[in-house]
Amino acid sequence: MKNSEFITGKVPITKEEVRAISISKLALVNAKTFIDVGAGTGSVSIESAYNYPDLNVISIERNDAALELIKENVKKFNLKNVEVIKGYAPISIDLDRQVDAIFIGGTGNNLEEIIAWSKNTLITGGRLVANFIILETFNQTLNLIRKHGFKEIDVCVLNVSKLEKLGKGEYFKPLNPIYIISCEKGENDDE
Repeated sequence: MKNSEFITGKVPITKEEVRAISISKLALVNAKTFIDVGAGTGSVSIESAYNYPDLNVISIERNDAALELIKENVKKFNLKNVEVIKGYAPISIDLDRQVDAIFIGGTGNNLEEIIAWSKNTLITGGRLVANFIILETFNQTLNLIRKHGFKEIDVCVLNVSKLEKLGKGEYFKPLNPIYIISCEKGENDDE
């Protein structure tokens, strides 16, 4: 989905190239339930719900402006499979089931708690994908993922540039590099 398809405001949006790779790494094809933590505008939630109509999507966000954008985008795309929850993950979230995939787009300074909660919340083989622009947060997350025993850890950095006009010519304007971590909960990993 193109960024221009979403209703946006001053809340940052996960760019379409980053969404494409992140959603692919979530491996949602046969998934039943997916959680988007720190959902922002909800672009990852919305695109996942749109492309996988049988997927139950839980979108967690604490910012009121972002929550409104998620709700507006859910309505715009006429999605019936997105549940929007206001709160700080993981403290205010009480799930009665394990889930297939979790995406971390924001942590609200609860990083270690969210990583531990993700491990407990995922099914065996469940996928965790996290995106970062700040190098220190990326490093901290990678260390926590290792500490909590996630398996099949894959890390990449995505550098995207977009063609734009400059004077009489054109150039590729670079966007912020995005660090993407993906991993899974291994067998016998219940804490």
